[in-house]
Amino acid sequence: MNYKTIIVETKDNIGYLKLNNPKKLNLLSQELIGELESAINYFSTNYDLKVLIISSVSKDVFSAGGELNEIAAADYDLGLAMCLRLQRVYSGLQNLEIPVIVALDGYVLGGGLELALHCDIRFAGKNTILRLPESDIGLIPAAGGICMFSKYFSLADSAYYLFTGNQIPIEKALEKGFVQKIYKSDELMIETEKFAKLLCTKSSQSLRAIKKILISSMFLDVNELLEMEAREFSSVLQTDGKERIKQFFEKRNKV
Repeated sequence: MNYKTIIVETKDNIGYLKLNNPKKLNLLSQELIGELESAINYFSTNYDLKVLIISSVSKDVFSAGGELNEIAAADYDLGLAMCLRLQRVYSGLQNLEIPVIVALDGYVLGGGLELALHCDIRFAGKNTILRLPESDIGLIPAAGGICMFSKYFSLADSAYYLFTGNQIPIEKALEKGFVQKIYKSDELMIETEKFAKLLCTKSSQSLRAIKKILISSMFLDVNELLEMEAREFSSVLQTDGKERIKQFFEKRNKV
C-alpha cells in the first residue's frame, strides 16, 4: 500500500499506523483523512492483528489539527459533510475489534486530540502539548472534542479548556485518565510496543468483548450493559475461555 501522508506496517500481530506529513504538521487534510480511512479498513480485515499502534514519525508533532485552508473554503453543506466524514473515519477506530493504542508526542491539537479520543489507550511523551484551540479561530471541535472530552474532565474543566483553548497539562490529563502513562520521548515507542506485546498474550476474544462493552457504555444504560456483559461472558467462555481455564489448572498442577 502506497500512501503519501501515512505509513502502514504490520509486524508480529501488531499493526502500525504512523502519521507521516510532519512538514505540514500532520494536518488533517482531506487527503490524510482519506488515507486514514483506507488504512483503518485494511486493519479491520487483517485478522492476524491483535493490536494497533498509532503514532507520528515526528517527536515534535502528532497532529496540529485541521487543514484551515480547506476548512475556510467550505460552505455550510461542505463543512457539514467534512465533519461527518471525519466522525465516520474516527469511529472506525472504535469499531475495530482489536485494542488501539496511540503514542502522543509534541503538538496534539484540535482534530489530532480528537483522533486520540477515539483510541482505547493513550501513552504520551513528557513534552506532549494538548490543546483544543478551535475557539481561537471562531470554530468548535466537531469530532468528539466536546462530547467525548467531557467524559474525562468535569463540565467546568471542559468548559475552561474549550472556552479558552488553553493547554491541558499532561499531568492533569494523566490524573483524569485521559492519558494512561507518561514517558520520556525516547522511551515512548519502546514502552508502547512493550505494552502492545503484552496485550498480544491475552485472549483476543476477551479483549474484543471488553472493548465492545466499554464503547457501548458511552451510549447504553446500566441494565443493557449488564445484559451485554453476561452474553459476552458466555460467548468467550465457549471460545478461548474453556481452553485457557484448562491451561491454567494444568500449569498450577505442575507447580
